[in-house]
Amino acid sequence: TVPAGLATWYLAARGNGSEAVGDEVQRIGQMQLADVRPDAQAARLAVHALATVQADRTRVEITLSGASGDGSLTLEVRHPTDAALDQRVVLEALGDGRYAAHLQPLGHNAWNVRLSSASGWRLGGRLEAGQDRFELVPAVGTG
Repeated sequence: TVPAGLATWYLAARGNGSEAVGDEVQRIGQMQLADVRPDAQAARLAVHALATVQADRTRVEITLSGASGDGSLTLEVRHPTDAALDQRVVLEALGDGRYAAHLQPLGHNAWNVRLSSASGWRLGGRLEAGQDRFELVPAVGTG
């Protein structure tokens, strides 16, 4: 129908950066090449983390394994379909490989999560709807 077509055109033309995949990509023709070097670095270092979200879903605590003294850690919480709801926070070091941050309320949605370090590695994971714990791992293996 014409109204549905116009609505689709309007949403596509807005260009508000709400792509389904928020990764930095290089576009060549119809191919998209994602930079996986930060994930490969995390895999080489055997970095992984376990995250816990408080019941009201406004605070996250992360226990990091395989890396220490990496300086600043940044957590990106991405809504799967609405980039306007995405959040990016710098984690506070609590000691013993533990970090925490306050978030805007996450509600009961599922979220894609990315943890990155100032030294260049990156982990990814998914907080499923109704869950309060999730794992963050490199997107690529070591082999």
